[in-house]
Amino acid sequence: MTLRNKLYTYKGGPRSIGILAVAHAIDFDIEVVETNPQVGLSEEYLKLNRLGKTPTFVGSDGTVLTECMAIALHVASQDPESRMLGPTQKDFIYIVQWMSFCNSDVVKRMAAWILPLLGVAPYAAQGVEMAKKQTAQAIQILEDHLRDRRHLVADCLTLADLFCAGLVSFGFANVFDKAWRSGFPCFTAWYEMVTSLEMYRAVQPETVMVEIALGPPTPSMRTTYTADD
Repeated sequence: MTLRNKLYTYKGGPRSIGILAVAHAIDFDIEVVETNPQVGLSEEYLKLNRLGKTPTFVGSDGTVLTECMAIALHVASQDPESRMLGPTQKDFIYIVQWMSFCNSDVVKRMAAWILPLLGVAPYAAQGVEMAKKQTAQAIQILEDHLRDRRHLVADCLTLADLFCAGLVSFGFANVFDKAWRSGFPCFTAWYEMVTSLEMYRAVQPETVMVEIALGPPTPSMRTTYTADD
């Protein structure tokens, strides 16, 4: 029996979208195993990922990876002819830099802004407002970088674009509303470009861009959002 590559994640997981999109782009066979920490994890899964987070990759050769950046880089490297990891070694370093920036600085600030609005973290108006401003600071770096270029790295689509677009999809779906987007036109145009690509649509057929941002949560608000993505 031939083993398949597997990605343990849940539908629409921001840290998995880019991984699956690049897998589709390079025709890398990967099976998605629905795994959502919000609804419970098996003992078998916790042996793979002891922190109980997603995504987790298990290769057909037994390789196990539990960090989304490592998984994305591993998958993209499976096609040596692809430009997903950049045309040059220097481009590759910049790809890793942008992936790290979005996975840490941007996601951390977005989460501090959005999770209290969803009711999965304590809500404090002052804290949410500060997180909103800090998110704008981070996004401004992307806005300035994209002012005179179409892609994050080099002159072609790379893993950085797919991976980072997947990460910020959480912001566009919840708080990056029409008024907010008007202040970041280059960043928004880049996101619309990436999310319109066939390889991205194969993973996320619909791109949600909220018209009005989430407001403060109601006392009874419950959510199915998975914080441990």
